[in-house]
Amino acid sequence: MLTIDCHLHVTEVPEHAPEWWVREMYAPWGWDVGSVNGSDIVEHLDATGFDIGMIQGGDIRRTTYHPDHPADHRVFVPNDYVAHQVAQSGGRLYGVAAMDPLRDIPAAVLELERCVKELDFRLLKLVPTYHHYAPNDRRLDPLYEKCLELDIPVMIHTGWTATINSAMEFQDPIQLDDVGRRYRDLKVIVAHLGYPWVDEGVAVVAKHPNFYAEMAGWTAWGPEILAGALVKLKELGAIDRVVFGSDNTDARDLYRDARRIAREQGTEITDEEMAGIMGGTAAGLFGISA
Repeated sequence: MLTIDCHLHVTEVPEHAPEWWVREMYAPWGWDVGSVNGSDIVEHLDATGFDIGMIQGGDIRRTTYHPDHPADHRVFVPNDYVAHQVAQSGGRLYGVAAMDPLRDIPAAVLELERCVKELDFRLLKLVPTYHHYAPNDRRLDPLYEKCLELDIPVMIHTGWTATINSAMEFQDPIQLDDVGRRYRDLKVIVAHLGYPWVDEGVAVVAKHPNFYAEMAGWTAWGPEILAGALVKLKELGAIDRVVFGSDNTDARDLYRDARRIAREQGTEITDEEMAGIMGGTAAGLFGISA
């Protein structure tokens, strides 16, 4: 069975993002993060034992701001750059369409269609906290409807980020409930499962049968929290809707330890369930075959 990491970032620093922005993003952990291209991601996949990676860029120019750098808004990794990295990967990488929809909604819909039909991208990524909109903002409806038409999922960032200009009012995953009620067939990946609003993330995934949980970046929080989330998802019948994302980190020990902790607490995450998490579920979701 294929193993798939569905949450990976490519960025050239400072071409795509200024150094101050990257430092601020990773400041709480003291991580020294620089440029990452497709070749780096393939090396990461090899080192962590994954077959396939889903890579994304992004456009946060409209809302990027720092008082010490008031004219510097250049956080932009174009979809065409992502496509170029995919093309050079020998089939190891697939693209994730990313754009700022509020710059121009009709243009965003056309760009999504181009990314899927011409570049073979497999999903859309939205980042409400960075773009300063609620995920249930009705202005986004044309994008959700285009995802349904194209039969692709949308991954939506939920939860905390260290980026100071992000808007915390748009981080709670409970806001996705309205999206699920209005678009019952829309496949939604709840990125980061809303940490630290984890119970809300678990609840919204368990409620909506086309919602999926993804815990990228949880290496920062530890296996106990992951174990708790996996146990709750299993208790609520949603363990088969968990997909793996690393956020460019090595999360092998995290999942191994979380599985052990869950077992010690009386809940067994089976081999079949782990195979689904590590790629089986994502393969079906993204239309990827061996």
